[in-house]
Amino acid sequence: MSHAALVNAGIIYIVIVQPLLLVIFVRAVIRAPYVPADSASRLAAEPPAPQASAPEQPEPAMPPVRPAAWPSSGAIGPSAEPDYVGRHVARGGPPWGPAPKPPGAPW
Repeated sequence: MSHAALVNAGIIYIVIVQPLLLVIFVRAVIRAPYVPADSASRLAAEPPAPQASAPEQPEPAMPPVRPAAWPSSGAIGPSAEPDYVGRHVARGGPPWGPAPKPPGAPW
C-alpha cells in the first residue's frame, strides 16, 4: 500500500470507527442499571458445597539443604579495602542542602 492509502485508512479509522466506539460505550454506560457499590441488594453467594477429600498421601522427603557455594564464608562482611565504596553506598547526604523556607511561613 502506498503512503496515501495508509493515511486514508487511518483517517477513516479516526473519523468513523473511534466516534462509533465512543457512542456505543456511552450508550452502554447510560443503559446500565444503577446499583450502589456497597448495595445490600446483591445476591448472597451460596456457600460452596463440601467436597470429598482424597486420602492424604505422605509428602516426599525433601533433599538435604546444602550451603551455597557463593559467597564464600570470608566474603561476608566489610571489604578488605577500607577506601572502597560500593555503588549502592553513599557517604554523607545529597550534594544539596535543605530547601529554604518560604517567606511568611509560620513554621
